[in-house]
Amino acid sequence: MEEQYPIVLTSISAFISGGIARMVVHPLDTIKAKLQVQQGNKSPEFLTITQAFKTTLAKEGYKGLYKGLTFSAFGCLPAVCLYFTSYELSKKYLLEIPAFKNNNFLAYLTSGMIAEAISCMFFVPIDVIKERLQVQSNLKEYNYANGRNALKILLSKEGLRGIYRAYGATVASFGPFSGLYFLFYEYSKHYFVGGHKEISFFHSVLCAGFAGSLSAWITNPLDIAKVRMQVVRAIGKSKFPYKNMFHGIYLIASEEGFRALFQGSLARILFHTPNTAISMSLVEFFRRLLSNDI
Repeated sequence: MEEQYPIVLTSISAFISGGIARMVVHPLDTIKAKLQVQQGNKSPEFLTITQAFKTTLAKEGYKGLYKGLTFSAFGCLPAVCLYFTSYELSKKYLLEIPAFKNNNFLAYLTSGMIAEAISCMFFVPIDVIKERLQVQSNLKEYNYANGRNALKILLSKEGLRGIYRAYGATVASFGPFSGLYFLFYEYSKHYFVGGHKEISFFHSVLCAGFAGSLSAWITNPLDIAKVRMQVVRAIGKSKFPYKNMFHGIYLIASEEGFRALFQGSLARILFHTPNTAISMSLVEFFRRLLSNDI
């Protein structure tokens, strides 16, 4: 029987862990976005993660790796809280339904997708602005001074629909990622926990890192189409003329080759592995710590 914590402890723990994780992994997220928006591997400066890092540092300095961090960090905190609390509440509810209780994997998978759909109300506007700040030096089609300036321009030029650009694609991309992530994490967790109620910090890091890396690789084709759709309005539809995410995946595979679907996948794995390992293990740690203090 796994340990049950008050939902407020999960929310507080998620708030703390989300900020720490974002600070650590943001540079990798920047490189991932830069790799994904290039088309046909035409730029020798961004063929590999190492080259992308070197080029970014040479042209933009360390600040280039942290573009969008301030806006992303503050904006992501309520989204991360909503993400973890939505998952715990959904899981608790679904496991009381016989069809899900007898098939735990369905409860974990569905709860992860529900959590993503709900938290995307915060995540999508943050993601759109963050990614445009991260790749503007590559696309050279717009120039935002900071996150606040980007939000102002987006609202004035594209309206509310602009900041929710590719909401459906984001849910369709990160929904499967979150569903698979929590599924892999829960099963890995049960493997290590055995008869114990609590998982150790070390095992939590291993389980979350494994779950995050595997989920990130599997869902990379969905993510690359989503990223391109989020930046397309600012640069014109001729760059990435995708009708929807699945149409985007089809065009990427047919025009750029199947390997293009996994462009930036290593950077995505390198981002999600520490991000999920840090955030989940700290959530587990802090809610244990806080529960002992109450």
